[in-house]
Amino acid sequence: MKLTAFFFCGCLFSSVGPPAAAAPHQVSPAEPQADSPIQVSVAAGADVLLPCSRPGSAGFLAVEWTRVDGPSLVPSLVTVLVFRDGEELVKEKAADYVGRTHLMENGSLKLLGVRPRDSGTYSCVQVLRSGPPTKPVLVSLSVAQVSQVYMSIRRSPDDQLLVLCESSGWTPAPLVSLQDSGGRVLAAQTESSVGPDGLYAVSALVNVAAAGGSSPLVCKVEIPALGLANQEQLHITDDFHQDGLAGRLLLVVYFVVGSAATTAAVLVILPLQTIKKLRSVTQRLTAFCMTMISRDKEKGPEDQSLLEDYGDINYVETTGSSQVIPRKNEVDATGLEASHELAKGDLEEMNKYKQMIFSIGENLRVPPALIAAIISRQSRAGAALSSSGYGAHDADSFGLMQINKRYHAVKGGPFSEEHVDQGVTFLIQLIKTMKRTKPGWTTGDQLKGALACYISGEDRVLPLTSDQLDSVTPRGDFANDVVARAHWFSTQGF
Repeated sequence: MKLTAFFFCGCLFSSVGPPAAAAPHQVSPAEPQADSPIQVSVAAGADVLLPCSRPGSAGFLAVEWTRVDGPSLVPSLVTVLVFRDGEELVKEKAADYVGRTHLMENGSLKLLGVRPRDSGTYSCVQVLRSGPPTKPVLVSLSVAQVSQVYMSIRRSPDDQLLVLCESSGWTPAPLVSLQDSGGRVLAAQTESSVGPDGLYAVSALVNVAAAGGSSPLVCKVEIPALGLANQEQLHITDDFHQDGLAGRLLLVVYFVVGSAATTAAVLVILPLQTIKKLRSVTQRLTAFCMTMISRDKEKGPEDQSLLEDYGDINYVETTGSSQVIPRKNEVDATGLEASHELAKGDLEEMNKYKQMIFSIGENLRVPPALIAAIISRQSRAGAALSSSGYGAHDADSFGLMQINKRYHAVKGGPFSEEHVDQGVTFLIQLIKTMKRTKPGWTTGDQLKGALACYISGEDRVLPLTSDQLDSVTPRGDFANDVVARAHWFSTQGF
């Protein structure tokens, strides 16, 4: 922003007496005028250097950094830093900058941990050891919000394999592109939107066939003018391609006799659409039989995957909720029992969405009990939502799955299949992230890590060990509570 005039505290150049009150005034024509602002850009969360050095200067006696806000000829000044007589005058500093500045030897200012609200024009005035005061140096700071990029695999109604890239929470508006392994930009269907908070969301959708079998595919979201970008890549393996016999099913039927299982394998050639309808029934039958066997043995293998892509939720160890649930004429419920009581209280409302949950679980190959458990913990099956569909106690989180609008472009209505599909797809991406970054963890710990990321973010969870996952989640129990609720919902037809 170019200013027609510059303002500063007259007290800066006083050589005796205590600092005067910060009273901005208009610079007279005889006083030195500021040049056009120096443009500086940075991503939110980083440190940035605001330059204020003058060629040939022999050091300074005093320096003042202020932020100029507003377009008027007499804007208000926010004092960022005042340095005089060898020390910083901390009392002059605005509260928002306390502990966030560092003065360099040449008078430049390092601003620590910048935030979007730090965007604006800053001015610097120095009193040199020799010569008159320098004319102001203006610095225009642009703080860009950069967000995580997510990729997922989907199938169209006509069974075409699609790659979807999504990212939200950017400012200014970013560009999105999908590229093949050679860096060629693919002809993708792209969308961009801006939310009420001023943050942008973008998406790109491409048919895998357009990539010519290239793998991995790369999604890049960038702000070219600022040189800022984030990207993610997705490997397309043979598991995703269901042509020919790969689109047929090896049907495994389990027969339970007493406490032992007899397994018979029959190869059945079936159309792909029939396989999709049978998958859910096969999964639930297999999970039920294996659960019965595990109960006879008292404990089953923790990371047994069965036919579900992300592991059988019933084998994931959990400590349950940290809450204490009072019960009449009984001992108060804690841990697993508390989670079960909380889930039980949501069952009547949850049954309203049962068919939808099964449809999404079947399509995305995620246990319906796990989806129900997340909905139970996040929104009490909708009972904890306001009339607008947002959380009654969290105005930024939307719908049954409580998707935060600051980080995702919310889709569909608060109780819609599109909304729940978005939340489950996001969880799948987090599970894949945990599998990629924590390959030595058990399937159960990878799942709980994804749940912790779902509520607290990858940046807080990935540095942790498997036994620390809930240390950064609400109430310190989100992952364990969701898993315990899923155990209970699996006994209720989910």
